Amino acid sequence: MSGHQFPRSSRICRKADFEEVFSKGVRWSTRHLRAVVHEAGRDESRLGLAVSRKVGNAVVRNRLKRRLREIFRVERSLAPAHRDLILIPRPGCSDLDFQKLRLEVIDLISRSVDSSGEPR
Repeated sequence: MSGHQFPRSSRICRKADFEEVFSKGVRWSTRHLRAVVHEAGRDESRLGLAVSRKVGNAVVRNRLKRRLREIFRVERSLAPAHRDLILIPRPGCSDLDFQKLRLEVIDLISRSVDSSGEPR
């Protein structure tokens, strides 16, 4: 069961950590998502979510966050270690089915890494 966990150490929780990623990170976008990636001094990659009320009501936002966390948990091997990733869904993102959302997240992760594994 250890591969099916998403521990607190894998999440960006503190305001200071969010601010550091936003101020020093590199940004990429797709039609429905934005990503900010920052090199961190940790052993594993971490995920943060910044979901605006423009995306929908609380039920919609929470469902979207659960889906994004699950995608990151399953596709974590694509994200290089020691990087912090913040995903910012745009309005309309909640209308995507799971597979399309998954493909957009994978696209953002792969854009942030070139063939050598270093940030672009």
